[in-house]
Amino acid sequence: MSRGGARPGAGRPVGSVNRRTAEVIAEAMGAGKTPLEFLLETMRDEELDHKDRAWAAEKAAPFMHPRPAPMERTVSLDLPDTSTVEGIDKALDAIIAAMGKGELSPQEGQGFITAVETRRKAIETGDLLTRIEALEATKR
Repeated sequence: MSRGGARPGAGRPVGSVNRRTAEVIAEAMGAGKTPLEFLLETMRDEELDHKDRAWAAEKAAPFMHPRPAPMERTVSLDLPDTSTVEGIDKALDAIIAAMGKGELSPQEGQGFITAVETRRKAIETGDLLTRIEALEATKR
């Protein structure tokens, strides 16, 4: 028989509630309050232990003060023609310079670089296809 490690059926059942959570739920349900109302009341009760009040404040905070969603902005950047490798190189230089000046955030710069890199790969694929076709034509 092996010793130690996880055993089937050992430990707390999945989804079970600990004693403190069960007490909180029972008290809230008995008072006929919403969970948020209960948390706020617990947070304001100066007779309770500081840890319980801090716990209630932590749990209620996301409902009272939700984090604002990040706002996306439209960015305009004058880039050179990217139909050639030289143009792509100049475009990358312009993007990096704009990031250095603070005109573009790193995330915005990454978005531009991804678009230019996709364009470069398309050009490279077209050039390789042309070369392969030329090699196949000479082999026939």
